[in-house]
Amino acid sequence: MTAVADAPGPAAPATDLPALRLPMPDAGFTDCATPCRPSPPLPPIDAAADPDALGWYRWMLGHHVAVCVWRLLCDHLPETPHQPGAGDVVADLYDAYSALLLYSGSCSPQTYATVIRARMKARHPAFSGTWARDYEQVSELLGRFRPFAGERVKRALKVNRLVHMTVAKRLVPQGKSLLRESGMDPTRTVDTDRDRFDEFFGVDRAEVCRDEFADQLAGRVRLVLDDLADRPDPVRYDNDDVNRLQAELPARLDRLVASTTRKVAP
Repeated sequence: MTAVADAPGPAAPATDLPALRLPMPDAGFTDCATPCRPSPPLPPIDAAADPDALGWYRWMLGHHVAVCVWRLLCDHLPETPHQPGAGDVVADLYDAYSALLLYSGSCSPQTYATVIRARMKARHPAFSGTWARDYEQVSELLGRFRPFAGERVKRALKVNRLVHMTVAKRLVPQGKSLLRESGMDPTRTVDTDRDRFDEFFGVDRAEVCRDEFADQLAGRVRLVLDDLADRPDPVRYDNDDVNRLQAELPARLDRLVASTTRKVAP
């Protein structure tokens, strides 16, 4: 069974987050020799936001940061078999991604069903995270890298799968993903599907220099950290590894930003 033709669907409701500008996964960043203007400050969520608005905000913001992490993995995975210590970078990035899954999916199952899942289904009945261009590239690169993976990377990948299953079980305890419910072939993704993912999450494909990327990442990480400082995530899981990642998210995001700071002064 092939992917179905694009069906009209409403755009995702606004979160006041500007579009995340990124090049295609297989395209490099442009030259940053000329100083580029720093990105403007991003608006935080209203402190009085109701649980549905907060859940939607975290879903969108968490995915923006996760897409940035995928982009960094696309850059680092090809280097890993050849550079000492590169495997540790990949493991750290995967752990950061796992922690972001917990942040993105920290809403209640009711909010997920009636707000997040409903909006994804309205965009397309089979809407899936597997349509993400950047993660698709990560998966391809990871397939080439696996023979060289050390124990730290293997453990990070194992924990990432555990986190995926843990979040899914909490948010959809008795159901299937939209993709599985639709009956579409999960192994076949076309550009129309990839475009849907970008459009839904507000990812704008364009030429971007590395400094602009670093600014976008830093601004969004600051929103996550401020959000968690004001509203700590109350969800706890029956697994020490999962709870550890959740607690480590602020420190991991701080290190992530420190490793990608702009190289050309504004």
